Amino acid sequence: MSRRTVGIVALLGALVVPVSAWAQEEEAERPFVYSTYYYCDVADQELADMLVETVHAPIYDAAVEDGTIQAWGWLSHNTGGKWRRALYYIAPTTDALLAAQKTLAERVDESSSKADARFTRICGAHDDYIWRSVVGSGGPGSVETANPGDAGISQYMVCKMSKQERADELVETVFGPVYDAQVEAGDLVSWGWLEHSVGGKYRRLLTLRGKDHSSLLNTWGAAINALNQKHADEMNEFGDICYTHQDYIWDIVH
Repeated sequence: MSRRTVGIVALLGALVVPVSAWAQEEEAERPFVYSTYYYCDVADQELADMLVETVHAPIYDAAVEDGTIQAWGWLSHNTGGKWRRALYYIAPTTDALLAAQKTLAERVDESSSKADARFTRICGAHDDYIWRSVVGSGGPGSVETANPGDAGISQYMVCKMSKQERADELVETVFGPVYDAQVEAGDLVSWGWLEHSVGGKYRRLLTLRGKDHSSLLNTWGAAINALNQKHADEMNEFGDICYTHQDYIWDIVH
């Protein structure tokens, strides 16, 4: 699971907006999330989980304690596409995020390079994304890190770039209050809406956290029904902007 800086540097170099200009817009209250989505050998993916548990988790936990990162997580595929596992960690700026990437890779290598090599043989390919928080159940720019629940839904959306800020407005002003009410009622643990900074085709990400898969799906369905009944025009407008998506249901392991 070594994370080398060369790939992300290449991605950053391909951005239309210079990194220096991007950095000037960074705000501590809108943290960044580095997510790595792994393609793994299904026969051995539980061994990858064990390696994360025994080798990587102590290192990432220590990185939270010493301030290298704000939080991290390891997700296991339950239902969805081809990604089998996901690792994410959170930092307040892109500089901190990339510094953490290098630091964590070095610490993992120093701890057990053999275990790291074994992990790479099991989960030998991946997709990287850097997301930035827009809004969530903790308010604008929030990324929930406490009490994450046991089940998660992620909806990865392909959106029209010319109108994606309008999608953000709809989520914050129309959809968000519905999810907030579900959090307040105890039906959801948390929710979040993130924007693409670096990565593939997905431009926006909706995350929902719940106590278990069944209740989470029922709660999400109730939210969609309520929005269709009370905000049909806004739902249609949103669907025109973010016109296709890929859904995943995750087990929240760490």
